[in-house]
Amino acid sequence: MAQRVSQDRTPYNVRYRTSDGEVKVIRRVPPPRLHDMMPDDMVTITQKRSENWDSGEEVRIVGVSKRQPNTLWVEKSDGKRTFLPYSDVQGAPGGESGVEFAEEIRERRRDPIGSDYLLWP
Repeated sequence: MAQRVSQDRTPYNVRYRTSDGEVKVIRRVPPPRLHDMMPDDMVTITQKRSENWDSGEEVRIVGVSKRQPNTLWVEKSDGKRTFLPYSDVQGAPGGESGVEFAEEIRERRRDPIGSDYLLWP
């Protein structure tokens, strides 16, 4: 059963404590989603990550984070899991426009609206 992935970019607050003990609150906005991969899709790793995660291996997408939609949680057939950036995997194309869009983003390595502010993996 495929899960629905939220593409909501509603801002959220992050609270943290500085080294002085002061509590700070900052506002963050999730980046735009730059791929069309969904949970339960089978994808192929295109860039080797380690000895256990070699290029050419086929893995299943377990989940996509709401706050970091361009990072995929993937699982091998033996049950091992890791996180990979969407640019390190290749899936079945959803359509010609989607393939062209993905190739353009991979070339530029930035989001489509041209914001180089905070590129999350």
